[in-house]
Amino acid sequence: MYALVKNGTEKGAEYVKVEDPKPKRKEVVIDVKAAAICGTDMHLYNWDEAAVNFTKKFKVNFPFILGHEIAGTVVETGPEVERIKKGDRVALETHIFCGNCYQCETGNMHNCQNMELYGITCNGAFADFAVAPEKIVFRLPDDVSFEEGAIFEPAAVAMHGIEEASIQPGDVVLVYGCGPVGLIAIQIANISGASKVIAIDINSYRLKMAEQLGAITINANNQDIRSTIKNLCKYKGGVDVALEVTGSTKVYENIFELIKLEGRLVIIGHPSSKVAVNITKNINQKGLTIKGIFGRRIWDSWCKLASLIESDKIDISKIITHRFSLDNYKKAFGMTGGEVGKILFKM
Repeated sequence: MYALVKNGTEKGAEYVKVEDPKPKRKEVVIDVKAAAICGTDMHLYNWDEAAVNFTKKFKVNFPFILGHEIAGTVVETGPEVERIKKGDRVALETHIFCGNCYQCETGNMHNCQNMELYGITCNGAFADFAVAPEKIVFRLPDDVSFEEGAIFEPAAVAMHGIEEASIQPGDVVLVYGCGPVGLIAIQIANISGASKVIAIDINSYRLKMAEQLGAITINANNQDIRSTIKNLCKYKGGVDVALEVTGSTKVYENIFELIKLEGRLVIIGHPSSKVAVNITKNINQKGLTIKGIFGRRIWDSWCKLASLIESDKIDISKIITHRFSLDNYKKAFGMTGGEVGKILFKM
């Protein structure tokens, strides 16, 4: 089979022929039908500062196959596989949990103490076929397409963020960043009781997408964010809850000023460097509640997301804007960050 392999810390990857995977104990082999480029894939592909920092915590062994946002059909199962069957249509959770540590035993498998990451600390799925542990395999509902399945993983991050935001009827919700996760968060926030969903970005293409998904948009390049938020929130003094989805350190220069007293901040984006925060002014005196997000609740976020998609409450396919064959990966990775939403590889 052919796969997109990262051989070292140099920029780029190679589309090369590799051996077909064989399932070991408690593993399955998946015929990959669709796969999506994630921000982490971009960092690893370019091997930038974020990749260096990320791999200080999670060990990377070269060479490895990139890719973790995928959907396909199970074609082979290894010994002791019980839950997943040949022919199942599936997507993959990225966080490979041990199942034995304190976090796993108390329902926090997404933040396992001994966690590995699919497509980072082991081979991923930018390939014709992928092998994965059964425990991270999610069966897709029958009426969910492979394209939708390929973006279930980032969509479930948005779902987790909304879960932690505890949106109440009438809340004003700010989504700071209109990348794929932010765009899906807008959809979920709109059906969770928000009176307004406000989206901020500097990319006019993505802001247009956010507007089409029901958000009031602010372009940080040419609009006064603080005065616009103040006008939209009237007597509250700021938004009830903000979701930070950019990972930019610059956002923290103003995001605290946009949230009301006793408001909530959910941090989804991962800054690549340290952020200076005035704890007294921006947290204590505001009575601010802050929650960090790393991954998805397994399998709560996934099941809630599937229910919303099955009932046509949200349409995550709306964020997909470009599709490529895997051998055209250079063009695909070259488009990321521009006038694009989510980029898929179709196998």
